[in-house]
Amino acid sequence: MSAHRITVTFEEDQYMELSDIAEVERRNLSDLVRDAVTAYLDSERWSDNIGETATRALRDGLSNEEVLERVRAKFPEAKTSIASISWYRAQARKMYSEVPSQARARQFREKRAS
Repeated sequence: MSAHRITVTFEEDQYMELSDIAEVERRNLSDLVRDAVTAYLDSERWSDNIGETATRALRDGLSNEEVLERVRAKFPEAKTSIASISWYRAQARKMYSEVPSQARARQFREKRAS
């Protein structure tokens, strides 16, 4: 595995806080920041994306409207639309037999609501 060097600029208060943590943990600042970045990259928020969230919801049998609600709840800044969810449904139906059509998903939603 090759390593790459980057330069990062922190606000003074951020730098001081990181320095304090590094001192308490008896680690150098570079290792501390590298481990923090690694933990963030391994987190669900980073690895999960709109497509994966939409596909999971579609596989759960949700309607396009419900999928869009779930996506917007997780990614409030997303510009995802019903058209986007329709595209994800078409792709998911090709890959996963359990993904219902939009009409079938709406029927399931109406049954759940009653």
